[in-house]
Amino acid sequence: MRSCMPVRKGRMAGHGSWQEQYRALLMTPEEAAACIRDGDVLVMSASANWPYAFDAALTKHLRVIGGRVQVNGLFLPLDTSLLAPENKDLLTFHSNFFSGERVLASQGNIQFVPTHLSATGDWQISRSPRVVAITCSAPNEQGWMSRSLWGSDVSRRALEQAEVVIVEINDQLPFFASDGEAHMLFHVSEADILLENSRPVAETPPVPTAEIDRVIAGHIAELVPDGACVQFGLGGLANAVGECLAYAGKKDLGIQTEVISNCVVDLMERGIINNSRKQTCPGRSAGAYFIGDRRLWDFARDNPAFCQKEIQWTNDPRNIARNDRVVSINNAMEIDLTGQVNAESIGPRQYSGTGGQLEWVLGAQWSKGGKSIIALRSSYRDRQGVLHSKIVPQLAPGSIVTTPRTCVQYVATEYGVVDLRYKSTLERARALISIAHPDFREELKKYL
Repeated sequence: MRSCMPVRKGRMAGHGSWQEQYRALLMTPEEAAACIRDGDVLVMSASANWPYAFDAALTKHLRVIGGRVQVNGLFLPLDTSLLAPENKDLLTFHSNFFSGERVLASQGNIQFVPTHLSATGDWQISRSPRVVAITCSAPNEQGWMSRSLWGSDVSRRALEQAEVVIVEINDQLPFFASDGEAHMLFHVSEADILLENSRPVAETPPVPTAEIDRVIAGHIAELVPDGACVQFGLGGLANAVGECLAYAGKKDLGIQTEVISNCVVDLMERGIINNSRKQTCPGRSAGAYFIGDRRLWDFARDNPAFCQKEIQWTNDPRNIARNDRVVSINNAMEIDLTGQVNAESIGPRQYSGTGGQLEWVLGAQWSKGGKSIIALRSSYRDRQGVLHSKIVPQLAPGSIVTTPRTCVQYVATEYGVVDLRYKSTLERARALISIAHPDFREELKKYL
């Protein structure tokens, strides 16, 4: 077995061509896994960028040495070897945003870390990881690899400070040039260990738009002026917002967002998003993650109209506020009559995460002419078909307050939009009741 002693970052620079450096750094997954020690702290990249070959080899290695490690990451895919129930004694997984984590949380070895998404890099570094393992695209002609779809979740500072950087190369990941944003690229010479793994990348097709989401989106579109810089996420409501913005004939919109999805492609192709009035990344759609299908990947590949940034940049409220007329749109699970927003838990059970909601709420309101919008359906039906209101007198016991009432501005449901900013608690309650489902309005009025 080859030695796993790492080289210092950049040490390979100047030592032959990048192709020679590549061959010198290439190992098998088993050789890479042998570099991990009992008690190590690792950072691993998320979702489609999860290092699957390293994951499988590390699981076997820890079984052999009887070791246990701590892994820090987020948006955990369900098909990992390390997090399989039978391997729960091999690691503790820390996450600041639950996806697959919520399904596996009952194992007892997954812990939630309350942070804003923009603090992901700071959190990772605070754990002093000895090893960072990421997945990148195949290198281009100059030896640069793209951190691709989900690579924004691991900060370059963590890559630079770790003792060992393991890069798993998946030649099926798309390469995004990011208009020369070097921090989203990673050079062969910067790695300590390279692995190869050709694995199909799961696509995320657009979620069908429900009629109720179109109604909510119609209310939201009325709040978006021409020239606005818009942030909207992923899912049926985001797609509906895109449709309504197009139908309303909005002009000169810009994008700075966490997630660039297929609906952004639609608006860019129609010329509705041209980023012509933005103060940061003018002329370019800026985002951290590309989540969609091959149509999105093909459109964004080597496209100078996109600028991929680390999540710590896109979600920093100070960067958000540098653009004028920012309109942020975020979802909620429930909201109480004072305006407290829960967007991440079902009672005390962690469902997703704090994410970037509060960052976008603040950044949008700090923006000149900006607006923040919390959107939710007014009600839902449980598994027995019973209707429940999402506008409630009080949040359910144990629920997390993602956005405090002092920061909430616009709230939208299918029954309209209300502005809560600077209203008294009584005025807020009356406003929210006016956009609650009609079946619950009289009951809610009893709490005034």
